[in-house]
Amino acid sequence: MLFNAVVSGVVLLGLVIFVHELGHFLMAKWRGVRVLRFSLGFGPALFAFRRGETEYRICWFPLGGYVSMAGDHPAEDGTMPARPDEFLSHSWLGRLLIAAAGPAANLVTATLVMIAVGMIGVSYPDFPNRLGATPDTSTAYAAGLRAGDRIVSLDGTPIASWVPIFVRNSQISPASPVTLGIERDGRRFEIQVPASGREPFFSSLRRVSDPPVVGAVVTGMPAYKAGLKEGDRILAVDGQAIATWDDLPRAIGGRTDHPLTLTVRRDGQEFGITVTPINADGGSGANGRIGIEAPRHGVYVERHGFLESVEMGVRGTGLLIGSVYGGMWLTVSRPLYYREYLGGPLFIAQAAGEQARRGLDSYLQFLAMINIAIMAFNLLPIPILDGGHILLSLLQAVRHRAISTRAYVRFQKAGLVVIGVLFIFILANDPLRLIQRQRALDRAPRSVSPETTIAPSPP
Repeated sequence: MLFNAVVSGVVLLGLVIFVHELGHFLMAKWRGVRVLRFSLGFGPALFAFRRGETEYRICWFPLGGYVSMAGDHPAEDGTMPARPDEFLSHSWLGRLLIAAAGPAANLVTATLVMIAVGMIGVSYPDFPNRLGATPDTSTAYAAGLRAGDRIVSLDGTPIASWVPIFVRNSQISPASPVTLGIERDGRRFEIQVPASGREPFFSSLRRVSDPPVVGAVVTGMPAYKAGLKEGDRILAVDGQAIATWDDLPRAIGGRTDHPLTLTVRRDGQEFGITVTPINADGGSGANGRIGIEAPRHGVYVERHGFLESVEMGVRGTGLLIGSVYGGMWLTVSRPLYYREYLGGPLFIAQAAGEQARRGLDSYLQFLAMINIAIMAFNLLPIPILDGGHILLSLLQAVRHRAISTRAYVRFQKAGLVVIGVLFIFILANDPLRLIQRQRALDRAPRSVSPETTIAPSPP
């Protein structure tokens, strides 16, 4: 599992960094700027070769990359570069285009990846096609359905799992009635739902709820830090018994930012875990999350044509941009609350491994999100970053002259300090998160030996 996470993370980060630096490289070449070095990673070179005026290298520490251009900083005597093939000698527009090309390459890559996801197929968790609780006040009950019934066909199309019920319904004209094939106690019969009642009918369908067993724990979320593990069964929340997975949102959702105690059964032992739900959207109220998912019974894959995938890819990329910038704003506006959810390479590797286990589409969507995150971060108006170069270029366009060499050097030094502090903070967060989880796991009771007898607990 660790090996898969490392490989998934290295491949993902390598692709994102390569695309970003390639954008700078190609634009610099197009603008006539000499590129001295194209590097993936930092530190000593693991592999290097030279072609023409440029040295290409892969370095030992895959925490980023860079394109070194001729004349990208003042000379030692304080003079600014003047040759036409040097970066700082170019016009404000040329420097802006070179600086913006890296983030633009990430944006284009994210969009292409999201388009590819639509064509490869988007996977959704799927479940057995058996009805759960069907209250006598529901539209489904009035139509003749009961708990335990199986929906086995819809307008003649065989139905083998839960999601296809709703997919098939969406494919039928809203003006048409639908006929459902139902199986109950080995006997089959049909019911017809009129066109006018289809929406309330399908909205009232409820599948059989899963037992409250943890299927996955999201890295970095409260459940991860509290020490919850895959396979844990949640018996109670603050003393309130939990019988099914559907009981959990009701018990946890309204407790945002309030510690609560989960009674958990693991390896025959019962113990308490304290966890504080958060609202990842920055709000409050009944939207608390701790970062756990139910076990997956199956997967439904939905594929789309090229034009539909393009539309979905562009829309999905827009949503990713909004989500990333929203998360950045929350980190700035509530740093003490969201600082623990910032992650560096180790966090990305863990998350990439999780997404790779879910499937290719999940991994690709995560790749798109990291591309957008790198784009957004590099566009911050901080010296050293692309956004800092863009800011200086726009400032020169407004003032009709560049800032002085002294001001430029001070600007870059200030940026170096800011980025250095930020990187130390982010990189330190990764091992601290792992230490916190390990301590939580160490506090949990150990597995019960075969000789020990445990009194049975209520389901």
